[in-house]
Amino acid sequence: MIHTKIDFKLLTPCFCAGADQSEAEIRPSAIRGALRWWFRALGGSADDEELVFGGVRNAKASSLQIRVADIRKVDVGSLPSPKPMTPLAYILYFPSVAGADSGAKFGTGPRWNSKGCLGPGSTFQLQLRQLRKLPDHCVRLLELSINALRHYGSIGMRVTRGFGAMQASGVNEASFTSLDTELQEHGFLVRRGSRAHDKWDSLMDEAGKWLKHDLRKEFGAGGGRGKGGKNPQATALGSIDPVRQTSAVYLRPVELKGKLVFSAFEAPHGRVLGNKSREKHAQQILKTRDFNQNPPAASA
Repeated sequence: MIHTKIDFKLLTPCFCAGADQSEAEIRPSAIRGALRWWFRALGGSADDEELVFGGVRNAKASSLQIRVADIRKVDVGSLPSPKPMTPLAYILYFPSVAGADSGAKFGTGPRWNSKGCLGPGSTFQLQLRQLRKLPDHCVRLLELSINALRHYGSIGMRVTRGFGAMQASGVNEASFTSLDTELQEHGFLVRRGSRAHDKWDSLMDEAGKWLKHDLRKEFGAGGGRGKGGKNPQATALGSIDPVRQTSAVYLRPVELKGKLVFSAFEAPHGRVLGNKSREKHAQQILKTRDFNQNPPAASA
C-alpha cells in the first residue's frame, strides 16, 4: 500500500488558485489532476483511472488520499516586463493578461503580481495514502506516475509552457536518467538541453525562443490560427479552435546541481490528443529536436 510524504520546491512561478483567483494557493485537487494526467498518459485505461482516482461515471470514490501540508510561500517579487514581441514576452503573455479583457496589454491581468502566484523557491509537502487495495498493474502505474510527478510535476496555469514547475527533494541526474528511460518505454519522448540558468526568467527566455522561433514556426500556432491568421488548426502544441485541447508537448525546466536546465517531453499522441491533431503529425514532433544547440533566433 502506498503511504508516502514528498517535499517539493517550485522552480517557476505557479499561478494556481482556488475560489479567489487573485490569491495563489496549492490545492490537493491540482495535485490530483496532475497525477491523473500522468496515469492516463502512461497508458492507464479509463476504468483503471476511475478505480484509482474515483469518478462520477460509476460513482466510485478515490482510492488515493491526497493532502498538502507545510506550504511555505516565497514572494516572486517584481514580475518581468519584457519588450513586446520578444521570446520572453511571447511565453509570458498569457499569464500576464489572464482575467483581463480580450486584447489586454502585457502585465494588466489581475494575477500578474506577487499575490497572484507562488514564487520560485516556495515549498510544500505532498502526503499520499492508498485507502484500499488495487490491482497490481494499477499500483505499478500509480507508482510510476508519482515518480514522474516528483521529477516533472507541474500545477496551475500554463503548465505546458513551463509555469508551475515543481521538483521533489532528492532527485538528481541519475534518477532523471532512470525515469527518462521508463518514460520512453511508455511512449514518451524526452529532450534536455545543456545550458545552465541561475534565474527562472532566463530559462523561460530560452523556452520562448524554442517555442516561438522553432516549434510554432514549423508546426503552426497550435493555440489559434495558421499562417496569416486563417484556417483553424489542431496540432501537438494544442488548440483552442475548433476544439480546445491541451498540448502533448511540455516545456519543462528542471534543476540539476543547483542550476535550471531547459527540457521538454512529449506524451504519446494516441493517449492525449484528439483525432485532428493526430492526423496532423506522422511522428512526435520532438523526435528531430536537439536542445543542446543554440536556441533559434528570429528570422531576418
